[in-house]
Amino acid sequence: MTLYADSNFPVPKDLEAIHANQLNQLAKPGSWGTGAQRLAIAAEARQAGIDAGMLEEPADKGTAPDITLPEVVCKVVHKLAVSPKDFLEDSYLEAKNGGLSNEEYIEIVGIVARTTNMDVFARGIGVSLQPLPAACAGEPSRIRPQAAIQEKAWVPTVPNSPDGGSDADTIYGGMHYTYIVRGLSLVPDELRMHVELEETQYLPLNKIMNPEYSHHEGFSRAHTEIVAARVSALNECFF
Repeated sequence: MTLYADSNFPVPKDLEAIHANQLNQLAKPGSWGTGAQRLAIAAEARQAGIDAGMLEEPADKGTAPDITLPEVVCKVVHKLAVSPKDFLEDSYLEAKNGGLSNEEYIEIVGIVARTTNMDVFARGIGVSLQPLPAACAGEPSRIRPQAAIQEKAWVPTVPNSPDGGSDADTIYGGMHYTYIVRGLSLVPDELRMHVELEETQYLPLNKIMNPEYSHHEGFSRAHTEIVAARVSALNECFF
């Protein structure tokens, strides 16, 4: 059975495939967390949404990792999942002072954002939240881009080419990324997962400057931007 077989609304096959891949990727060892730790973060984000009345609890939650997350992690996850507009620099500094490294913080941000994305989508089309998969064995890679420096974000980021060197070429594929995308570049795998979602749900990044490009059948670029702008306004998005 496909991921959204119970939906009363048609779901594009490419989006369904991307969501399935994203869900499975959460269970794999990441850059700074094991598969079990990453799933525990996803489960905590989901439960925060359920407790806040934003999501409906599924009958099948999947395999829950037997892990107690540190309090500092739980605080970051809860605020990001339920009230991201209130996650300001003091929240970030509190997490840093509580023992989180920049790399761990960025991986948490990516996991919570992707989990919330898929869960809110499921709620929107009226299907149950997908069960979380079982964790895959293995250790995190702990790969940090050597080119990452402190630019204008709270965390170090990889500059665009040519300043970012080979790291920028590998991560950005020759494109010029704005800060809103590069904010995750300290953990390249999370950036790649973010871009995968964005290019399917919104539009390919190399088409953003083309106002005539329409990524969704029957839905013009103008329609897309109206929806994006309205959602951003409701969420009080900084950008």
